[in-house]
Amino acid sequence: MTNIKTEYIEKLLNLIKIENRLVNDSKHFDDKHKEAFVYFENYYIEIINKEPITLTQLKSITSNILTFWKESIGIDTELFWIELKKNNIDFERKDEINFALEKNRFRRVDVGIGARKYWTVIKDFDSIQKRFSKEEIEKISLIIENDEKTRLEILKKCLRKKEIPQTQRLKYGECWAYMSQCGLLKKYFSKEEIEELHNL
Repeated sequence: MTNIKTEYIEKLLNLIKIENRLVNDSKHFDDKHKEAFVYFENYYIEIINKEPITLTQLKSITSNILTFWKESIGIDTELFWIELKKNNIDFERKDEINFALEKNRFRRVDVGIGARKYWTVIKDFDSIQKRFSKEEIEKISLIIENDEKTRLEILKKCLRKKEIPQTQRLKYGECWAYMSQCGLLKKYFSKEEIEELHNL
């Protein structure tokens, strides 16, 4: 058991190093996000090194660290899993792209935002080309396109009616976040319309 635990600790510490290097070098994380990653990395390293720790606790720490990387689509996410594979760190990946292919939609708005912002780049990565067929890659592009159209229609409908229906408030907020974070508001709306949407 000690050897298994020691090997697991080594694998986990290497994972943290890879995450740290990737996040520090990233152009896609702002300083606040980078600080949060560093804080939690240091916190977990301290726990791993100081406390007598069980394999179950180590697996729990691993799960916490991997949550972001399992539940996002983006350049850094792909680079993270590529680095793990290169370093023979074999943690299981729950791939949001598979979910989108199965359900014809993204699980959450933040996943859709990541896909919209980065798919044109990552779809050409070897890691994507090896995991998905040409048809699946095209299907993801179509899912992104449909997601954008659906969100646009919700915003346009609210603009036409000059109100957000009570049952659509959460959806409206998600659509606003999507368009805003993907830099699409100015593509689809005039300055006045954006102001009006903001004030609904």
